[in-house]
Amino acid sequence: MRKSICVVFWLVCLTVPTLVSAQEERTRDSDNWNTNLWIGFYNNFRLSEKFFWRAEMHYRRGDYEGQEFVGKMEQIYNRHAITYLYSPTFNMSFGGVLRLNFTPNPGNDNYKEVMHEPRIWHEYLFVMPFPRFQAYHRIRIEHRWSKSNSFDDDWIFRNRWRYKFYAKFPLNKKTLSPGTIYFNPDVEIIMQTGKTVIDSPLEDLRIYPSLAYISSPRVTYSAGMMYATGQNLSDGSVYRQRWVARISAYISLDFRKDEKKVHSVRLLD
Repeated sequence: MRKSICVVFWLVCLTVPTLVSAQEERTRDSDNWNTNLWIGFYNNFRLSEKFFWRAEMHYRRGDYEGQEFVGKMEQIYNRHAITYLYSPTFNMSFGGVLRLNFTPNPGNDNYKEVMHEPRIWHEYLFVMPFPRFQAYHRIRIEHRWSKSNSFDDDWIFRNRWRYKFYAKFPLNKKTLSPGTIYFNPDVEIIMQTGKTVIDSPLEDLRIYPSLAYISSPRVTYSAGMMYATGQNLSDGSVYRQRWVARISAYISLDFRKDEKKVHSVRLLD
């Protein structure tokens, strides 16, 4: 427990000065600085020995008219997939996403209030178990059809190429088991391609340290502050920057019959 308190202390010490500096920079270039709040629910339902159903819901808000993090509604994600567990160290997923994008300027009749964005995605997760922690390599590819909320804009198609590395380091126990608080360093790079992508291949670079608590074999909670930067689609020389407060819940349920349930290593997000 003493280790977890130290980690929290150092995270606060590192984050607060950076946030203050970010806020000062934001006043100089407010169009490319944003703050957001992301709340996510990650559900894994085991259907059989090898197959899972993934169901995720994401609720996202952003700053607006001086109100940081929660000033206006931005997106709602509804992500689903079927996951195939090839082995304890590798699994793959395939599914679809429906994202709802809310108007960037509430009350402005030049923008549609809500615009949908469909996606098809597939993912490949490699697990590296160690005696005291676990590390993960995740490759996710998304095919997206998007249109801004402006009535005059057209639909565009892009591919997203995502690579994430993250790990789970237990702080107050030797294993990742119920009652464990763990540190979760997380870095992801998101590249994009398509006819409209001229000089802006880097969509996002996300750096996200967080703390998580395993409440039970079925429920885990996490929270942290993420920094993200990426090129503007229409002008690659301009980089957007964001501070994102994230709160997440991970729920795992087993839908198999009782006699078929066996204990296994938790390796899914």
